[in-house]
Amino acid sequence: MVEKENLLKMAMVREAAEEEVFLFPNVVGVGIGFKTVGGQITEEICIKVYVEKKLPQAELAAEAIIPAEYEGIPLDVEEVGKIEAQVFKTRLRPARPGYSIGHYRITAGTFGCLVKDVCCSEIYILSNNHVLANSNVARIGDPILQPGRYDGGSLPNDLIANLRRFVRINFGDRDRYNLVDAAIAKPIEIRMVRADIINVGIPNGCAEVALGMSVKKSGRTTQTTIGRVIGTDVSIAVNYGGGRIAYFRDQILTTNMSAGGDSGSILLDTDGRVVGLLFAGSSRVTVHNKIQNVLMALRIKLIKN
Repeated sequence: MVEKENLLKMAMVREAAEEEVFLFPNVVGVGIGFKTVGGQITEEICIKVYVEKKLPQAELAAEAIIPAEYEGIPLDVEEVGKIEAQVFKTRLRPARPGYSIGHYRITAGTFGCLVKDVCCSEIYILSNNHVLANSNVARIGDPILQPGRYDGGSLPNDLIANLRRFVRINFGDRDRYNLVDAAIAKPIEIRMVRADIINVGIPNGCAEVALGMSVKKSGRTTQTTIGRVIGTDVSIAVNYGGGRIAYFRDQILTTNMSAGGDSGSILLDTDGRVVGLLFAGSSRVTVHNKIQNVLMALRIKLIKN
């Protein structure tokens, strides 16, 4: 783990560097992480600059070359591919976190976990906006299917919940950045859902994420996977298809532990504490919202042991 003072200093420099770094072509993100040398992750902390494709300096114009450092802090350029919003695919009653779910007009994502409204005793299903709210297009009350439509779910037989709340995603303008891609849905009947995540169990509360932390998730497509936190305080551009780009700040970057359809999975540490909500990734990395931002934005709390 890394000393908190060093991370605070690094975070301040990263914040100052972000505006300039995003002006370079091919850049999709910037954060704090471990330096990579020869494809191997080292223990050296630096500011990471994430690019869709890493090119040899000889092929770049002088103004397109990212500097080696910023205010004395090393910059490390890493290829992560195109970041895109992303099995347990069968119908299950009671439905269980980790399995396929989705708004009736999307393909499918993942049932993250059960949560509770901070103001009352209502229980909700937590997942992503682009899973439960069709990337802002849905209306409150819209039907949610389990399994998702791509996995054979249909109305009325597979209705599991109705959309209750979502945080709108701002597209196109980096100044109107996002913190979360998140939504909740109210189960038709509480007996139709259960709280224990497949292969993980009921969460043991939540925790702050840390660089180098070992993490796990259970999701629709790649099922139960483990990974490592390689970036924190990450700002990143996410492709939602159809030319729509959304900019996110204060994100978690892990080694690749997902594929399309895993969106909505809960990210946990080795003690079973929730640290994030998976929502995007590439063939190289996976991106997660910090769980504290999700809980605050949706006015919810975890159901835990």
